[in-house]
Amino acid sequence: MLAFIWNNILVNPILNGLVALYQIFGSLGISIIILTLIIRGILVPVVAPSLKAMKKQRDLQPEINKLKEKYSYDKQLLAQKQMELFKQHGINPMSGCLNQVIMILVLIALYNVIRKFTLNGTAEELNNGIYFTALKFAEGTIIPTKFLYLDLAKPDPYFGLALLSGLLQFIASKMTIPYVELAEKAAEKTPAKSDDIAMAMQQQSLYMMPIMNVIIGVTLPAGVVLYILTTTLFTIVQNYFISGLGGLKPWVAKAKKLLRKNK
Repeated sequence: MLAFIWNNILVNPILNGLVALYQIFGSLGISIIILTLIIRGILVPVVAPSLKAMKKQRDLQPEINKLKEKYSYDKQLLAQKQMELFKQHGINPMSGCLNQVIMILVLIALYNVIRKFTLNGTAEELNNGIYFTALKFAEGTIIPTKFLYLDLAKPDPYFGLALLSGLLQFIASKMTIPYVELAEKAAEKTPAKSDDIAMAMQQQSLYMMPIMNVIIGVTLPAGVVLYILTTTLFTIVQNYFISGLGGLKPWVAKAKKLLRKNK
């Protein structure tokens, strides 16, 4: 039952979308990029509310820092006061978890599709999941997996996609936590010189997610990593239009100063 739901809600629709794009463009790499952009576009109404909630939370950071100073002697009371503040402004700190769950599900489904498309899939096996006769492949069709210098069925031999994916993920993570420096200063005033759970999670995600992207990029087929890279780039653009540069703002300001000095 679960396999039926999984295949018919995620895997087969993604497979049909990728096949349709491949029939149009004749390139598996370009098809993966365009399909990723389409999927992320469809998910904008789901993702945007949580991004706006994160922006609200960032805007409240001065008040959060005041609470940290006021209740530094009692972390449990501090957490309670923070939750009251979030509730007062209609913020759910866990709202971003839904985004991550959706992205992981789509990633796993796309990985399954790319495996069917490149690693162990015959034309007959692919045709079993294709809805429309016009999209089905002729018997014995071999689908080329070359894209630029990559073989999309195998890991990137030069790790270029993996490193670029990690860099973009760091930028995306940095954009979501613009007040890390202020929060760290507030944390130093607590007895244990440590911050609340939210701060710890932010710090971990800032570095762990890029590291995970690199590890994934080194081990998984390049076609899957191409999806991760494209979706991360989309996330950066989406974050910019919804909540601005965030934590990148100081870096951008410093870069502008350096450019002015060099002129």
